[in-house]
Amino acid sequence: MLSKDQMLGKYQILDRLGSGGFGTVYLAEDKLLNRKVALKVPHHQQDEQSLLQEPRIMAGLKHANIVELITVERKDDTFFMVMEYVDGESLDKCIRRERCLAAPRALDIAIDVAAAIALAHAHKVIHRDLRPANILLTAEGVAKVTDFGTSRVLATQDLFARTRIGSPPYMSPEHFRGRAVFQSDLWSLGITMYEMLTGTVPFYDADPVKIAQAFQTQPVVPPHLKNQAVPKAISEVVMKALVVNLGERYLSANALLEDLRKLRESVAKETRPLSSMGLPPAKTSAAAQRPTTHTQARLCRFCYRPLPRNASACPSCGEMN
Repeated sequence: MLSKDQMLGKYQILDRLGSGGFGTVYLAEDKLLNRKVALKVPHHQQDEQSLLQEPRIMAGLKHANIVELITVERKDDTFFMVMEYVDGESLDKCIRRERCLAAPRALDIAIDVAAAIALAHAHKVIHRDLRPANILLTAEGVAKVTDFGTSRVLATQDLFARTRIGSPPYMSPEHFRGRAVFQSDLWSLGITMYEMLTGTVPFYDADPVKIAQAFQTQPVVPPHLKNQAVPKAISEVVMKALVVNLGERYLSANALLEDLRKLRESVAKETRPLSSMGLPPAKTSAAAQRPTTHTQARLCRFCYRPLPRNASACPSCGEMN
């Protein structure tokens, strides 16, 4: 373990950011370039090929929503990765503080993550440990995927990754069986979206086997039934990402990304103020200037579409308001 103010080559250790099963991450300052970086130091330092697996994967993944690998170095017999420092917080900490995120914000984060995963999948890389703790949020709210330590490159001859490495509450049923595929990352993103919108994962138990059994035997309560502020249309996208049958789940990250972007446009359009919806200019006659008792049109709290006056059920989605 490195200590504060310790020098590792040209890097001065400033703080310990966190530790996982594969390594510890430190905040450091590059004393030559006067910039902050993140140093990831693997716990096991012996096997050179194993040490290079994660950085070699990350080296090919250049994307605005993926934490950038700068270089790898070995100093004082310590191998470490030098990575972009994200001055913000993890999505995990954000959810624990706020409990539920507003639907538009959750959509923005999900779109960032889906775009990152689409790029990784295009390079045949499956993440296998996608969860809020591995998603960093910048001060501007941009989401960046990190920790590719459990990632695997699926070569053409490989149909799936055969190990069960990952975090059980976010693992898909096929991942539990040691048969993770690209769609398994979409399941993990679906669970992450579920947690952003409701403040909890669908099922949790200290015994991972019971989590896997729950997904096979119990229906998942849709997010909009747990949190009435969640539009039903967003809930439906989440539930499609969480279909056990791979043939009915989203087939690709790009397909999920396309639906998320459409949802963002729809929510933005249907929730903007009436004054910005292209209504005709108000009349300036004396009659028009008299006070009225009309109120602003109501919007369905599930799908955000306009509700007819005095309607209790939304004609678009059927939900009671």
